[in-house]
Amino acid sequence: MSSNIKAGAIGALAFVLGLGVPAFADDKAATPADKKAEDKAKSAAPAVDGPKLQIAEDKKDAGVIPQGEVVKQTFLLKNTGKADLHVTDVKPACGCTASDYDKVIKPGGEGKITLSIETKNFTGPISKSAVILTDDPSAPQHTIFVTANVKPYVEVLPQSYFRLTALTGEPASSDVVIVSDEADFKPSKAEVSQAFLKVDLQPVAEKDRVPNKNANQYKVVLTAGPDTPEGILSGAVVIQTGSKKQPELRITYSGFVKPTVSVTPTAVNFGNFETKGDPVKRYVTVINNNSKNETFSVTKAETSIPGVSAEVVSSDKGKFQVVLTVDQKIKKGPFDGQLVIRTNDSTRNEVKIPIKGVIL
Repeated sequence: MSSNIKAGAIGALAFVLGLGVPAFADDKAATPADKKAEDKAKSAAPAVDGPKLQIAEDKKDAGVIPQGEVVKQTFLLKNTGKADLHVTDVKPACGCTASDYDKVIKPGGEGKITLSIETKNFTGPISKSAVILTDDPSAPQHTIFVTANVKPYVEVLPQSYFRLTALTGEPASSDVVIVSDEADFKPSKAEVSQAFLKVDLQPVAEKDRVPNKNANQYKVVLTAGPDTPEGILSGAVVIQTGSKKQPELRITYSGFVKPTVSVTPTAVNFGNFETKGDPVKRYVTVINNNSKNETFSVTKAETSIPGVSAEVVSSDKGKFQVVLTVDQKIKKGPFDGQLVIRTNDSTRNEVKIPIKGVIL
């Protein structure tokens, strides 16, 4: 018995001194929270054998750029992983920015992304970005930035656009002054694509110059002729400036040519109806837009459809209403014709509006 006790004591001592230490340590069992943190750390860690994107510089400053010049900046990409890095897409944040990029970068290799930014519609400091999408498991998205200071070497004053508002058959014009501190600034040509628009370019007389600006100033006049069609106007005047830093200048124009007489609606549909009860009526409004014609009036209104009458009612100064009434004795079936409105307006003295409907 004593020998057995002695052997047991020796064994216990051996555990304490060496092999048995872990059995008596204070280490606590891993909790669920510990396990969750460990799993999260493993998922965040990059794949050992996968691709790894590294960008040497994700922000680039292009400095001072002449307005109208395309800004181009190239970003260097490195693949520090052990598998091919695939650049699946580069998404610019705005339509003024385009991208060109290498789609596959080998392990240890390099690739490029070039961002191009149109500056013709910008002045002053700008900041544009693009999002890079790759198959790097640790960082599938990365944003790069390009900044610049867009300088108009040719200024357009007092505003940077033309605004035209006219009535049908009447001319309208808008003008700006262009000025530059560049010694070679000497505009030679101004063009506009629409045949009904004309542009004139002349040096500004000394007495008419914009104060506190370089004396080298030119006046640009855009004119819409009497044949300009009704509706919205939009486009640009292109000027050859002679300046090497900004050889071409585009000045946008917008506007609207309004008819001298507005008629609404432009068509009348009675739909399907029966001629029982109260007479069926429809209304057409005629408005004078020409402030010079103070004696505007609707002189006559009539329809080409037997059984549909037209009556002119003055509702306000420069505004008339034509009341269309269907006679209860009109024949059944569809009818189709037009309303003819006559005015004392020299440009629009007759307006024709289609009319249709079905008598049940």
